[in-house]
Amino acid sequence: MTGGVALSEDLRATVIYMHDSSGLDAKTISQLTGIPRRTVHRILSTWKATGIVKPAPQGRRGRPRALDLADTEVLVRAVNDRNDRYLEELQAVLEERCGVRVSEATVWRTLQRVGFRMKEVISSSFWFATAHAYDDLDH
Repeated sequence: MTGGVALSEDLRATVIYMHDSSGLDAKTISQLTGIPRRTVHRILSTWKATGIVKPAPQGRRGRPRALDLADTEVLVRAVNDRNDRYLEELQAVLEERCGVRVSEATVWRTLQRVGFRMKEVISSSFWFATAHAYDDLDH
């Protein structure tokens, strides 16, 4: 069996039937069906605890995205209009046009997710501090 693919309900029922009616253990069921032994154990323990054989729902997990589709479209348009913007400028665009406050990391991850790739971006405050540091070295 391939990893990450939910087993069908009828295959799960077959595993339970093999265990319940024939008294086969997880190792034997695994050898006969080709289902990993750990998966057989999970199916049996879930069935014993809940009586349910359905696979768990396969949906998105984790925290919802901070930027929805409309916000992402505004961000992409802003980059396409002027592709030399700093991340902090893009943050300001999102706050001004969408009313959404997000971190520079969120802006960058969103740009990567929609297909934008590496671009050297340095915040203006960092640039300003660095430029003055070099000036101080010259004197």
